[in-house]
Amino acid sequence: MSYSPYYSLPMISEELRISLSVKRDDLLPDFLGGNKVRKNRAIFENFGNKVDVIITNGGVESNHARVCALMAAQRGNKCHLVLHGTPEDSNFLNGNRFFIEASGAQVSYVAATEIAETIANIKSHYLNKGLGVEVVPGGGHSIEGAKAYMNAVNELPEEPDYIFLASGTGATHAGIQAGVVARGWRTKVVGISIARLNPRGAEAVEEVYYPLIQQEFGLTKEQCPAIEFVDDYVCGGYSKYSPVLIERIQKAICSTGLPLDPVYSGKAFVGMVDYLKKHQVQGGSRVVFWHTGGLLNLQSSKT
Repeated sequence: MSYSPYYSLPMISEELRISLSVKRDDLLPDFLGGNKVRKNRAIFENFGNKVDVIITNGGVESNHARVCALMAAQRGNKCHLVLHGTPEDSNFLNGNRFFIEASGAQVSYVAATEIAETIANIKSHYLNKGLGVEVVPGGGHSIEGAKAYMNAVNELPEEPDYIFLASGTGATHAGIQAGVVARGWRTKVVGISIARLNPRGAEAVEEVYYPLIQQEFGLTKEQCPAIEFVDDYVCGGYSKYSPVLIERIQKAICSTGLPLDPVYSGKAFVGMVDYLKKHQVQGGSRVVFWHTGGLLNLQSSKT
């Protein structure tokens, strides 16, 4: 896995009186996939010897589904996606659906409540044909996916005081927090929710984080930093936003040059700025914004 770029943001650092740097996982090679590239590469590497079909799920504009479909195609595997929503929710030439269709993946559109049953039926269908099947958790939400981000923390050149990121299904957030534990750092990791509210949002991170640190370090929940999950910027749910949020994202783009979107990175960046001001973070503090990608979702966001 190639390292992603890491550099300072001097203009906004001066404005906020901190030392702000960005980790550009949106620029990881292959598939325009951001954090989904790290997680799914780790998951795919743990597949058994005989894999014919890869099944996963997500929304109709799922970055994770797109990355899985393209990775499977590159490996010569069949991919079957179970997406909640309808084809009409995603125009062909907009965002992820274009790439999903280009990959040749088979897509089943179902209601969100039917995902688990549909995956089970599809898996049985392929197994009955004598094919090797692997099911990838939606969003790469797994120990393997989180471990990829635990290891990615090693790419940071120094110990920051804070790391901020967009927190979605939870494995990226869990992995970065575990990576801080692995390094013995005192860094505070703050996940800005892009969809879920507490307590469910934090619980989704914890259900991967605590098993990971137990597996890797033999530590208990009480021995490790708690998950910090901020849910003030969901704007009503996944891919939804407000005019105020858009205005603030545009201002942030002007001062940083970063490609920020209203589904993932924009919510996280705005949340980070407010957090730093609200908590009166000490001047000169070293802060990292971990950019996890999501630019294709600009064409599928909803007010």
